[in-house]
Amino acid sequence: MPQAVIFDIDGTLVDSVDFHAQAWVEALSHFGYEIGFEEMKQKIGKGGDLILQEVLPAAVTAEQRDEISNYRERHFHNSYVDKVKPFPKVRSLFERLRQDGMAIVLATSAEPELAQHYQEMLKVGDLVEGVTSAGDVEQAKPAPDVFEVALEQFEEKFAASEVMVVGDSPYDAKAASKIGLRTVGLLSGDFAAERLTEAGCVAVYQDIADLLEQYERSPLAPMASAA
Repeated sequence: MPQAVIFDIDGTLVDSVDFHAQAWVEALSHFGYEIGFEEMKQKIGKGGDLILQEVLPAAVTAEQRDEISNYRERHFHNSYVDKVKPFPKVRSLFERLRQDGMAIVLATSAEPELAQHYQEMLKVGDLVEGVTSAGDVEQAKPAPDVFEVALEQFEEKFAASEVMVVGDSPYDAKAASKIGLRTVGLLSGDFAAERLTEAGCVAVYQDIADLLEQYERSPLAPMASAA
């Protein structure tokens, strides 16, 4: 029976995956490296360092990678952050979880400033116990660091069996499983359902609104989990 839920943000609570992918494509192109938009979308959810390791030649130095990463971050903030919108029914789902006595923490690979912006945009600050961001961890997903730190944000200590993760990418599920957490997957990040289940998601829904609609039969519901 879940007592707490950790939510990923990008692609899960806010519709940002396309914008992140486009910012990466344009940033890499600025430095002379070309990658297709659809290919890049399948990498969103990993840490930026891992993305660059995969798409850049091995000869590119750490300093050059940092330059590209910093450029991409500025480009996203300048060109795309204001276009990001919340998915419908986020607050409604959070309210339902709180009514059932569950604690909520947000966990994102975004920088602290962007994580704070998302929380304010979602208008859920009164419903969550904390927010974990890239500034709190050494390694991004699929390393489990962000979820390990998220567990520390809860006011009380929970066993892994009492905590669920909700995310949109296989990297969420892989990171969560490394510390014994189960993941509910959402298709709102444009990953195929098969990829989510193969990565370890125990259930898959279209988006937050669909999860709320099917809440009573979902792994988040106290009665469903106890059955």
